[in-house]
Amino acid sequence: MGKVLKAAFIVFDGLEELDLAGAWQALGTTQHFSKETYFLIETVALTSEMTRCAHGLTIKADKRLSELSTYDVIVVPGGPGVNNAMKNKRLLQEIRKAYESGKIVSSICTGAFVLAQAGILEGKKATTYHTELNKLPKYGAVPVKQRVVVEGNVITGAGVSASVDVGLKIIEVVFGRETAAKVAERIEYKT
Repeated sequence: MGKVLKAAFIVFDGLEELDLAGAWQALGTTQHFSKETYFLIETVALTSEMTRCAHGLTIKADKRLSELSTYDVIVVPGGPGVNNAMKNKRLLQEIRKAYESGKIVSSICTGAFVLAQAGILEGKKATTYHTELNKLPKYGAVPVKQRVVVEGNVITGAGVSASVDVGLKIIEVVFGRETAAKVAERIEYKT
């Protein structure tokens, strides 16, 4: 029996393009292997305006921020815009609600601080961009210098290029190691 899972990629001004694109590519590639078991992915924005990323890419989101707990996976990228995203109380509440309902909540790079601000990294091992790793304890998180850290239904990834690793780890957790290996091969990614 097939399983189509919905993944929401949070977009906000100042996000790092590769933080979003690497994991997006990995999850989207699952559609090449089955018409019944794959990720259906959407961008979810904090506003109805166009999102301008850190290096100038603009994104028109598929959806506006709403019930994130209706998604199976939440992905929060990092970048210079994280500081403003951390102040969005509605975003933090939606992420927390998704986490509490057992959904996979993930971050790439400094997106970990959005998860931390939502209160879901307290007491958990987590990673983030190497120069920011020492700030995680302020939120009660246990910093780990690894590409990807899985702690229950929370997956955090290190710096920008770890985006693909996070995407592959999400696939492995949900669909198994074999599917993750097929995706890595298809996108010619060596782990």
